[in-house]
Amino acid sequence: MGLILGRFLVKMQDLHYGYWTDGLSVEMPNLPKAQAQYSDFLLSHVPPGVKTILDVGCGAGNTARKLLDRGYHVDCLSPNAFLNRVARETVSHRAQFFECRFEELKTDQRYDLLLFSESFLFMKLEDAIAQALRFLNPGGYLLLSDVFKIVPDGNTAIGGGQHLTAFQEAFSRAPFKKLEEVDMTPRIAPTFTLLNNAYAQALKPAYELLMGRLRSRHPWLMKAVLWKFGDKLRRAEAKHFSGKRTAETFMQIKSYRLFLFQHTGG
Repeated sequence: MGLILGRFLVKMQDLHYGYWTDGLSVEMPNLPKAQAQYSDFLLSHVPPGVKTILDVGCGAGNTARKLLDRGYHVDCLSPNAFLNRVARETVSHRAQFFECRFEELKTDQRYDLLLFSESFLFMKLEDAIAQALRFLNPGGYLLLSDVFKIVPDGNTAIGGGQHLTAFQEAFSRAPFKKLEEVDMTPRIAPTFTLLNNAYAQALKPAYELLMGRLRSRHPWLMKAVLWKFGDKLRRAEAKHFSGKRTAETFMQIKSYRLFLFQHTGG
């Protein structure tokens, strides 16, 4: 849904957060440029000598397209059938697709680099590390860019992410050497204020108008819907319309980081 709305409103080609450099004003029309800057920053950390890449959680395929254009051999993985259709159109059938979760991947292919761009947060930490080791060539790399929790679990305004400390400890126990760690939080955080404003100024009024009309025209139907899904609707409203999902909140409870690891095993 985010991709559909983003393409319609601002010709957005990516699903990841934007990377806001100095001089780029935080406005919705600039989101595609900020997202392009994110991709360019991410790809600038691909080490020399890498030839084969698995894009884990390839989204709409635009990052894979940029990698292919730079001469890398790229395979794509995503469990989302709709996004895979979009990604196939984006890369013009230049990549092989695995339509499954990373934990379920079965292939004899091995890669010089596994790329996780805002996809590692959905996985079980230890299982994902073990699976990554199965598909890396000796001396291969894991390039990971994602959001991390820096406060205990609880009812926070912005959810998601691995616990940063647990993540770092797990990789310290695995046969990986950390080559890079970049704190991108100040460059990523403005996206949250941008989206928070969009929800407050556009989506919330539209949602309230729609719900009001449904209540007036179909009162019995809405009573049934609210009885069945009321708790879920209220949680969604609290999440998206609270006004708390801002850059300031994000920087208090989250950290956004890029990691580059090298496999040290045989």
